Amino acid sequence: MRKELIDLAGQAFWYCTDFMVNLANLTHTSYPEANTWVLLIFIPGLLTLLVAVRLAQSFQLRKLRRRLRQQP
Repeated sequence: MRKELIDLAGQAFWYCTDFMVNLANLTHTSYPEANTWVLLIFIPGLLTLLVAVRLAQSFQLRKLRRRLRQQP
């Protein structure tokens, strides 16, 4: 079982590396630059956006529940 997990982790690493190399080639940038854009800008930005959307939905749901409780 441990060997399979190590093999899976190795395959995931090489898949991600290959993806980043291809992304760098598509955008005509270097691998480190593409890596920086994805890992330091895109992913944190996406996570921030998703948290903001979740908070907005939470407030909207709270408001909707209050309206439903007030209706006769």
